[in-house]
Amino acid sequence: MSTLSDGLRQSDRVSFRMPVEASWVSSAGHTVTQTAETMLVSRNGGVLRLTEKLSIGQELHLRRNLEGDHWKNTRARVVAEIDQDPPNHFLYAVHILDPRSDFWEIDFPSPRKGEEALARLLMECSFCQRREVVYLNELQLKSFEVRKCVARLCRVCDSPSIWIESLSEVRNPDNGAGAPSASVEDRVIPRRNRTRIKARVLACIRQRGFQEEIAVCEDLSKGGLSFRSRNQYPEGTRLEVAVPFTPGTGAIFVPIRIVFSQAIPTAGLYRHGAAYIKPPLDA
Repeated sequence: MSTLSDGLRQSDRVSFRMPVEASWVSSAGHTVTQTAETMLVSRNGGVLRLTEKLSIGQELHLRRNLEGDHWKNTRARVVAEIDQDPPNHFLYAVHILDPRSDFWEIDFPSPRKGEEALARLLMECSFCQRREVVYLNELQLKSFEVRKCVARLCRVCDSPSIWIESLSEVRNPDNGAGAPSASVEDRVIPRRNRTRIKARVLACIRQRGFQEEIAVCEDLSKGGLSFRSRNQYPEGTRLEVAVPFTPGTGAIFVPIRIVFSQAIPTAGLYRHGAAYIKPPLDA
């Protein structure tokens, strides 16, 4: 599943759940209001889970409750029906019509800045709680592996602060229903020598049509990773991975391609090597 055409991707897509109030004018001229739930968020859009059937092009008024009686508002348009979530839910990709509204209150750097990153997380400043997609270098990854936090500069506080993973605002998702699957139109990063960093962190592996799997990552590089898994993925298999991964937090899934698969008979596991897949350039 893809929120928008990958050719128009302007930011990472974060698997993150938060309640959103959506309202629109029905074909009969009535105003309908419903509490929706995000499945994915990106700089200029996302995927919403609703119980109403909507048409492509339907305009929505979205608002989020910030604190007390304070609300954040924006306008959005339905661009695609992604899937149906039994028994009575629909997943819609929406495009935010005013990108300056900062509706999600999440900072999304350009994906090009992440090409040299070892990992990526949705994190928040422990002082002001501002959220940001953070690309981790080797030092930050080691810090997170040990302390589950990193020290970095907060642009809002204008000072160094401690950053932790952001927790989803909707708890106990029902069996991952409506979770996005991997895109099928990607380009493989050209192979080149890259330094691999040993890192024993959890990774979440996602394959369309299958249940998500929590695996143990063995090492990471700017071009890929290796991990141990209970499942065997043949060479050439395309998946999505979120690494590091902590259940209940906002996960950033990126596409990968399996480049080798090796059985570990003594452990009943498989060791896999995977290369990150580079999305097309922004339009």
